Amino acid sequence: MGGHLFIINGDLTKIACDAILVPTDSAFTIEAPWDRLLAGRKDERPDSWRGRRVIALPPRSKEPRIWLGNVGQVGHSSDFSAFEPIVRDFVVEAAAEARRNDDTDRIYAWPKPRLAVNVVGSGQGGGSQKKGNLIRGLVKTLTELAAEYDADIVLVTFGPKSYAAAQRARRQVVQKESETWGFIQSNSPLIEEAHRLANDAIDRHLVLFVGAGASAGAGLPTWKKLLDDLAIEAGFDDEMRKRLAERDLRDQATLIERELKRRGGNLKRSVAERLGNYQRFSLTHGLLASLPSSEAVTTNYDKLFETAYETRGREVAVLPNNPRTTDGHWLLKLHGTVDAPETITLTRSDYLNMPRQYGALMGLVQGLLLMRRMVFVGYSLEDEDFHELIDEVRAARGDTMEIGRGVALTLCENPLDRQLWAKDLDIVPMVTDPGIKIPEAARELELFLDLVGYLSTTSASFFLDESYSDLSDNEAELRDALATLATKTAGSPVDSVSHMVERFLRDLGASN
Repeated sequence: MGGHLFIINGDLTKIACDAILVPTDSAFTIEAPWDRLLAGRKDERPDSWRGRRVIALPPRSKEPRIWLGNVGQVGHSSDFSAFEPIVRDFVVEAAAEARRNDDTDRIYAWPKPRLAVNVVGSGQGGGSQKKGNLIRGLVKTLTELAAEYDADIVLVTFGPKSYAAAQRARRQVVQKESETWGFIQSNSPLIEEAHRLANDAIDRHLVLFVGAGASAGAGLPTWKKLLDDLAIEAGFDDEMRKRLAERDLRDQATLIERELKRRGGNLKRSVAERLGNYQRFSLTHGLLASLPSSEAVTTNYDKLFETAYETRGREVAVLPNNPRTTDGHWLLKLHGTVDAPETITLTRSDYLNMPRQYGALMGLVQGLLLMRRMVFVGYSLEDEDFHELIDEVRAARGDTMEIGRGVALTLCENPLDRQLWAKDLDIVPMVTDPGIKIPEAARELELFLDLVGYLSTTSASFFLDESYSDLSDNEAELRDALATLATKTAGSPVDSVSHMVERFLRDLGASN
């Protein structure tokens, strides 16, 4: 089975992957959006292209390899044919180079090379007036290249228009869903479940619960590994660490905290420093943040979901520490955040104090559980965090079985899980074969979330933007009529019906 094209709405400079294509021109001009990615690397740029279309900068361990692409074109009306050779060269060369790398140098041991590109040429590259043509050509070409070179490619769009346009283009070029999203096992049930979740997302009925597994693809350590590293920091010898590993994770944290404190250290500060060093979000984060859901809850301390979400003006209020005004999007961090180490819930006493400290927040969670379709991603069904959340579900709904029923997207099937959680959850495993490795099962989850994103995205946000008109030629008559109406209603008084129509047309991409 070949690779796959994933599509997200996000920031290309912040995604965890093997390689990134950075657009430049014949003079190696770097535009402002790429400054952060190339900070301190000016001296690494070559003097000339030497007849090549793409050139890689020197590699750095645990970072994406940066490839410069000579995409610069004159004017603003270049179509995709001008950029296709650069995109192809990048995929061919970067995929081959990624396969030669040792997994210890990669951010994560993804089953296939993981490459990331933006909508090449849509900014200063020469195709800003032909975005529809660019995106359709890019989606078609990347889909073919992913299959041909067995690489996973992430098209990172920037903003809702570009994201919706890319999904519209995919509808125009892909084959059947069962062929484009070829799951290892249980293809039909997974596609059916993706349709159900997509419908809930369209109706704004989804609330996401994001667990530690979502951060694994960004290279973050498991909790067991993190606590073992902290035990080393606290001076535990090998024998004591073996004994420590046999204890409950919360008790491990308690013992490590005491020893660190005796040495003048601070457990929560150490956790915040270690996890705060991770700046790149995983593909799972990106796919979840691209879904039409306004509310999310996490027990993670890291900031990667927020990083994935906040792009092109999108903001999310992080509760309870940063309840800023946004357009209704918020993330509730039940166990604290690296931004405020003192809020982190980790030791046994921290968990016991939660009801007293966060009683109001737990009430908010209960309300969500009654009104929304819960989707748990990145949780092991054996995690105490997971049990805690499900207990809130039970408390909220009482004896009413169907209210507050959620979906747990798990990596592997365990028949006992279905029995244990039969009254609370629909369990949707990505694979049924216990012999499949975790990174491969995690990729199946990414495929599933990509399908949900595809199914839950409409074409509304770009429809009246002229630069995307190539994607809606079959609706040209309607588009032209609405564009005329947009001109007539522009600047209408706020108390008029015309103003309401104007706002509606803006949601369809009208610029007036």
